[in-house]
Amino acid sequence: MYGLLLVALTLGAAPDSGAAGADLPLQVRRLVRQLDSLRLAERDAAEAALLEFGPAVLDHLPPVTDRTPDGVAQRLGRVRQKLEQTAAQAMAAPSTVTLPAGTMRLSEVVAVLEEQSGNRIVDARARFGHPVVDPELEVAFDEAPFWEALDSVLDLAGLTVYPYGDERAVHLVARLEGHAPRVGRADYPGPLRVEPVQVRTERDLRHGGTALLQVTTEITWEPRVRPIALEQPMATVEAADEQGEPLVVDDPEATLEVPAEGEQIAASLTYSFEAPARGVERVGGLRGTLHALIPGKVAAFRFDRLLEAEGARQRIGGATVAVEHVRRSGELWEVGIRVRFDDAAGALQSHRGWIFNNPAYLETPAGERIDYVRADPTRQAENEVGMAYRFAVEGPPDELRFVYETPALVLDIELPFELKDIPLP
Repeated sequence: MYGLLLVALTLGAAPDSGAAGADLPLQVRRLVRQLDSLRLAERDAAEAALLEFGPAVLDHLPPVTDRTPDGVAQRLGRVRQKLEQTAAQAMAAPSTVTLPAGTMRLSEVVAVLEEQSGNRIVDARARFGHPVVDPELEVAFDEAPFWEALDSVLDLAGLTVYPYGDERAVHLVARLEGHAPRVGRADYPGPLRVEPVQVRTERDLRHGGTALLQVTTEITWEPRVRPIALEQPMATVEAADEQGEPLVVDDPEATLEVPAEGEQIAASLTYSFEAPARGVERVGGLRGTLHALIPGKVAAFRFDRLLEAEGARQRIGGATVAVEHVRRSGELWEVGIRVRFDDAAGALQSHRGWIFNNPAYLETPAGERIDYVRADPTRQAENEVGMAYRFAVEGPPDELRFVYETPALVLDIELPFELKDIPLP
């Protein structure tokens, strides 16, 4: 019984975050047991203490199973939901960089930017046949957003970013002669960098001869962020010429989607307007609000003793994983699961395949991993998917553990931006 394992803690005392460190798992276990205390004040104090630790406790909270007492399940659910939201919102904020004023080599500055932001940065100059030099730079940053700081550094060093590399990283290359500097050309909503890169006018002679003005932007996101999708509702987009006269959005009812899956960190998005009068020389301002589907912290659902796992389910945060069947399928063993989110925020729409790439594997008692040889979707709904995984296992899988990893929360984050002074052709 949870109640028999009650640990006496001082009511209302905040956890000692400075002393947590390696003791954090032990402190979390004690607080979780206290969630089943016979005294309401102690239950409330334990819940508050877990929240005080912040998202660091998420890795140490137990999943909610059919054997978890109802009261403990409710409190664990509240704690997880709040901390998952905090973690996801932090993911949607820009990482920042601080460097005291001084002179540093380019390689040293890049190393600091990488360490402080959590974003991988790759020097790809040699790969593209560009000269590799390591100049001294005068830098000074005080909690500067990552992209703003990086743009400043790259302009000083005569470099730019190649955003379509084969790794999830910022790839640095030489800025070619005649190319514009990066500072002053973009806006930085959250972890994104939005820059206009092309403007053109066109006329479709087959459909009424309507002339269109098209502004193509490049949207780049910090490599540490893995957005499920980026969407642009055109109803949020407004633009005006240099005199303040509004530009008419071509299709205000449309919602444009930016592909964001795989290892890429950038994509293009084109905004279409009815072409202004020929005397207009600039777009004075273009603003809108991007919607980013940001996954929360990845949670691992573990089901011990595979042959006994059928019918078991676990809940972590806003996600529930249920094992629907464990059976032999020819020479393979098949594990069928159902994954349900309280609110998938549109992340499970049929054209989005991220959920089918979530890790799923078996573990031996010695910790060895057995990957599946085949995976097939069995259902896909607004907030739920089903999957069947087949494993090649020697002998009965009695002692094996099934592990499934997925973000326990998906947030729809609004990221407003504004671009200014865009010259027309």
